Amino acid sequence: MNTSITKLTVQGFKSFRKKVSIPLFQGFNVFCGPNGTGKSNLLDSICFVLGRTSAKSLRAGKIQELIYHGGDGISASDFASVSLWLDNSNKLFPFDTPEVAIKRVVNKTGVSIYKINGKTVTREKVLELLSSAMIHPDGFNIIMQGDINQ
Repeated sequence: MNTSITKLTVQGFKSFRKKVSIPLFQGFNVFCGPNGTGKSNLLDSICFVLGRTSAKSLRAGKIQELIYHGGDGISASDFASVSLWLDNSNKLFPFDTPEVAIKRVVNKTGVSIYKINGKTVTREKVLELLSSAMIHPDGFNIIMQGDINQ
């Protein structure tokens, strides 16, 4: 059995100051656009919400550097938040909901809060849930920039 991402919401994460929700559809989805428009940041946000802890692998020096830092008269964000909805129509996850929402928020001190369907949980609980779908934050579910060359 497998699952798919149905929606991604990003706020205050890297280049995404405002809240942005992106629906993803069954099959093949593509993020395209000119350089510097945030395509790689969207992939970083998925890795972030899935529980990746290495700031370097998310193209940052420290986890707090993932928070939108402002510029051109626009103030910095107080936090970075990413939510990911996974299809649960096949009941792969132990919830009676058609989707499972996973959320991660990091504040300016670098503290992360994880949630599953709105309930605060530990990172380990998120990893345990994802492992039932064979999703691992440092695995090859997502092929990042430069991975193929390596």
